Amino acid sequence: MAVSLDLPPHVRALLAERLDGVARTDLSQRAGAISTAYRGHAASSGVISDPLDALAYAVVRMPATYAAVRRALARAGEHIPALAPQSLLDVGSGPGTASLAAMAQWPSVAAATLLEQNRDLANFAGAAVAATGADVRHVAQDAADARKPWPAVDAVVASYVLVELAPVVADKVVARMAETAHQVIVLVEPGTMAGFMRIRRARDQLITNGWAIAAPCPHDGACPLASDDWCHFSVRVARSRDHKLVKGADSPFEDEPYSYVVATRLPVARAGARILRAPVVAKATVEVKLC
Repeated sequence: MAVSLDLPPHVRALLAERLDGVARTDLSQRAGAISTAYRGHAASSGVISDPLDALAYAVVRMPATYAAVRRALARAGEHIPALAPQSLLDVGSGPGTASLAAMAQWPSVAAATLLEQNRDLANFAGAAVAATGADVRHVAQDAADARKPWPAVDAVVASYVLVELAPVVADKVVARMAETAHQVIVLVEPGTMAGFMRIRRARDQLITNGWAIAAPCPHDGACPLASDDWCHFSVRVARSRDHKLVKGADSPFEDEPYSYVVATRLPVARAGARILRAPVVAKATVEVKLC
């Protein structure tokens, strides 16, 4: 079943409202600094210090992140038929992107906890997610902070979080997710070698702890890819006029590469195989790389 990869209408309306009267050149400069931090695998939230920074981040990153998470969640729905979580934890929620995608995929979610240390991102998330009608609670806590307990929930989601952490710290965060979630864990990272290595490491860790892999892998065995290869996907996102202005881009769309894994405690309807690359078409043959 086709799913909408566009931001929900109420979020687009919220962005339009907050952009009213704001100089796009100022937002563009702020977005550039955030993108530089993002490309350097630094914590993007570390350069967000006021509401305008949070707005610039939302304009530039929310559409593509939402589309990637929404696509990953749709795959979870395809391969876990019984999945209908009622409670959600969004680890490192940022402006609430993954929570919004999760609630679009799972209307059953009645309560959501958003874990986000950055106050300005959390404030934007509160406004964006409140309109869903779910009982939303914000916890001002960094994902790596182990001093405060996390609530037990049916589903845990985290997007573009692990790549900002040192591997040993990311391992501890994934371990907490495994302790916290009852039904499903969905992790989405950039479709880069660094992003995939975090996903691959988390996948191994979850399998060791008894979780089944529902997507994208059609198996729970060792990942067969060589150490210099990576598994990633891509989603095409339409750019709004403000997105193009703030990002200084002319193209009406952008392609967002992402890597992901869906782990579950529920029965899995596995895919027969997964196409990993675009087919190579020759005169007499078509070569397809499968997992």
